[in-house]
Amino acid sequence: MGVELIQYVRTSSVRTDLIIALCPADKPTDELLSALDASESAIYDALSNLEGRGLVTSMDDGWRLTGTGRLVADTIHRQELLEDLIAVDTRYWEHHDTSVLPEPFRLRLPEIDDYTVVRGTQTDINRPVREVVTRVESVPRCDVVSPVYHPEYEAAMPDTPDSRLLLSHAVIDEMRNSETVSVDVDRYTETEIRVTAVPYALAVAEDWMILTLPEIDGDWPSAKIVSETDAAISWANDLFARLWTDATPIETYLDAL
Repeated sequence: MGVELIQYVRTSSVRTDLIIALCPADKPTDELLSALDASESAIYDALSNLEGRGLVTSMDDGWRLTGTGRLVADTIHRQELLEDLIAVDTRYWEHHDTSVLPEPFRLRLPEIDDYTVVRGTQTDINRPVREVVTRVESVPRCDVVSPVYHPEYEAAMPDTPDSRLLLSHAVIDEMRNSETVSVDVDRYTETEIRVTAVPYALAVAEDWMILTLPEIDGDWPSAKIVSETDAAISWANDLFARLWTDATPIETYLDAL
């Protein structure tokens, strides 16, 4: 599907509204005329142009999307969801690196449809850390991805059979090479630990998810995305499952060093 076809539709509010209106189901012409905020002549002209582009087709009693029209409608819907996602906190998305996420999950980011960005302030610089610790301490189980070592997170992590902890290679290497930091593997008697290369943080429980992306300049940020929607939690669970499947058990990783 050519990009110019999508652009053609989106450069006209009437064409866009028609495509979206026909996306759920075919509609009679009179229903389209009453549903759209445009003149009859503008609607008829847009329908004719869309039909000429192979996006809609006329029926005896109305209009329907073609297969191409359906794909365009789906793309426009995803674009609108992405615009809504960014609009919640434009500053966050401008300054954080989304390229570190696997492409399939980058494309699914609009599923985080209702979220809050938790930032530190001059009077409460530790607010993001406290947000994570409070949530993790309050649940019987959770899955956590940790690309950097943080003793407060380690202390808060529940030790239960249903919890899983995924550490980055960098965390293990830092602990091995530091005289002041050491991984307390014995602390976790039930939580399974694996190791992988990962440049972002993630925590997900039954009722919430927290995502931490690095800043564009490479610095590790304090700002965190927090969401409690089912769609966001599902997105986070799927991302964790992908990382977990490809990760190495910590015992195997340490034995190989």
